Amino acid sequence: MILAFSILIFLTVLLAVGGIVVYRRGAVSRVLDRRLRGLGAGDRVLPAVEVERDVRYSQLPWLDRLLRVFKLGEHLEMLLYQSGLNIRAGVLVLLVAVFALGGYLVGVTLFHRVEVGLVFLVTGFVPYLFVLYKKSQRMKAFAQEFPDSLDLLVSALRAGLSFAAAMQIVAEESPEPIRSEFAVTVEEQALGLDFREALVNLTKRVDSLDLRFFVTAVILQRETGGNLAEILENTAKLIRDRFRVLGDINTFTASGRLTGLILMCLPLAMAAYTWMLDPKYFKPMFEAEGGRNVLIGAAVMQILGMLVIRKIVNIRV
Repeated sequence: MILAFSILIFLTVLLAVGGIVVYRRGAVSRVLDRRLRGLGAGDRVLPAVEVERDVRYSQLPWLDRLLRVFKLGEHLEMLLYQSGLNIRAGVLVLLVAVFALGGYLVGVTLFHRVEVGLVFLVTGFVPYLFVLYKKSQRMKAFAQEFPDSLDLLVSALRAGLSFAAAMQIVAEESPEPIRSEFAVTVEEQALGLDFREALVNLTKRVDSLDLRFFVTAVILQRETGGNLAEILENTAKLIRDRFRVLGDINTFTASGRLTGLILMCLPLAMAAYTWMLDPKYFKPMFEAEGGRNVLIGAAVMQILGMLVIRKIVNIRV
C-alpha cells in the first residue's frame, strides 16, 4: 500500500515537472515566433525614418528659393558653420532684416526724416558682424592650438603610427575646435573619401593660413615622398615663428590702434557730455537742418576714418 502510494506521488511529481517544462518551452517558442514575425515584413508597420540630409537654407519655402536664386545660401551656411552658431542661413537673413527695419524706425522717430532712417539701415549689419566676430574668435582659437596639435601628430608618427591613426589621436586629444574639425576629416576618410579631397575639405571648413601650410605639406609629401614627421615639425616651427612676428607687429601698431579708438570715441563722448550738461544747447543739432546734416556727415567721416586706420594697422604676415 505504501509502495503504491509512493509510486503515485512520484508519477504525479514527474508529470507536473514535465508539464512545466513543456509549458516553458512552448512559451519560449511563442516569444521567438512573435519576435521573428516582428522582424519580418508582416502586418507590422515600421515608422518612416528620414535618412536624407536637410539641405534647406530656411524652413520658409520662399526664403529658401530666394537664397538659392541669389546664391547666398551656401556662403552664409559656411560662414555660420565657421562661427560655430547652430542656426540656418534664413534665420540670419531674417535677423538682418529685423535689425535694419528697427534702425530705420528709430532714425525716423528721432530725426523725423526718411533720409536719416535710410542711413540707420546700416544697423541691419549688426547680426552679420556678430557672426563675423564669432568666426574670427573660433578661427583664432584654432590657430593658437594648432601648433600643439601638430606636435602631437609628429609624436604619433614617430611612435610608428600611420597618418590616419595619428589624425585620430589628434581628433581625440586636441581641444576644440581642432578636435571637431579633425574628427570630421577622419570620419570622411573612414567612409571612403579620397585622402586629398578630405584634406581639401578641411581647408574649406577652416579659414586658416597655417592649416593650408599643413595640408600643402602633407599632400606634397604623399606625391614626392620624404620624412613626414620632419616636414610637420618644420611646419609647426614656421607657424610659431609667424605668431612671434604677429606679436611684434601688434606691439608696434598698438599706438596706432589706440589712436584710432580715441579718435572714434572722443566725438561721441563729447556729444554725450554736452547733451547731459545742457540739453537745450545741443538740441538745435537735431532740430535744425544744418545740424542734422553735420551729424550725418560726421558719422560718415567717422566710419571712413575708422576703416582707414584699421587698414593701416592691419598688417598681414
